[in-house]
Amino acid sequence: MSLDPSALSAVIDDMRYRCRLRDLDFFGPSGAADRTARIEAALDLLGRGRFVIGLGPYGPEVIRVGEHPIRIGRHASPFEEPRQDVIDYAVSDSYLYGPREVSRIHCSIDAELVSESEIRLTDEGSTTGTWLQPHLQRLEPRVPHHVASGSLFSLGPSGTNLFLFVTW
Repeated sequence: MSLDPSALSAVIDDMRYRCRLRDLDFFGPSGAADRTARIEAALDLLGRGRFVIGLGPYGPEVIRVGEHPIRIGRHASPFEEPRQDVIDYAVSDSYLYGPREVSRIHCSIDAELVSESEIRLTDEGSTTGTWLQPHLQRLEPRVPHHVASGSLFSLGPSGTNLFLFVTW
């Protein structure tokens, strides 16, 4: 099947929309008990430690914070040249084949020189910033910020790419 670019873009847009709606159906009220049970089971498997938990639709990771720094970002879009930069966790926030809020090297996390219930969060010079929630405090680029357990932060100001830092 061969489509002109206009027809192809309409098909792609329609299918992406339908897929997103199917994804949202999973998060409806009827599935809350099942989702909660699955989350509890996963948390039980992790054991004790420091964790950054992705809450948004594009980065649903559970990241154990250990002795080595962690870099969060995204892969190159089709319109960008690949780079040699290495990220530990990728957030796939591309919308219409380009990034929305996440930079290729967006932020880093480490546990150096902090208490057991803290991490250091550093914005790595991202375009849209790393934000502490819920008061939308933008972190100064390249300055480590101590973050306490229970804190929320987002990659970009919208809160779509939201993460929770917890210890247990």
